[in-house]
Amino acid sequence: MKKLVIVTYVLRALGFVLVLLMLFGHSIVLNLFPSLEGHSINPIFYTGIVCYAVGAVIHFFIKKKEMAERRKREVEEAEARVFGGFKDSE
Repeated sequence: MKKLVIVTYVLRALGFVLVLLMLFGHSIVLNLFPSLEGHSINPIFYTGIVCYAVGAVIHFFIKKKEMAERRKREVEEAEARVFGGFKDSE
């Protein structure tokens, strides 16, 4: 699960960098890819948005699952403290 969390951070960082690159670095992109001159470079911007969105959605569902597991574990621990050995004898 940790590897998937790392992948979500990488996707979000890549999306952030691509969006910033398109907002403030048109000349850098055109120097790296001279064949794009005269063409729309919006696909790179949209790719950045999609990368960030995919990373954020995956991260959201991972955190949601972890929070549900933690909540379940805390409820079980609280029940064990309150009822002690009484619940086992039922």
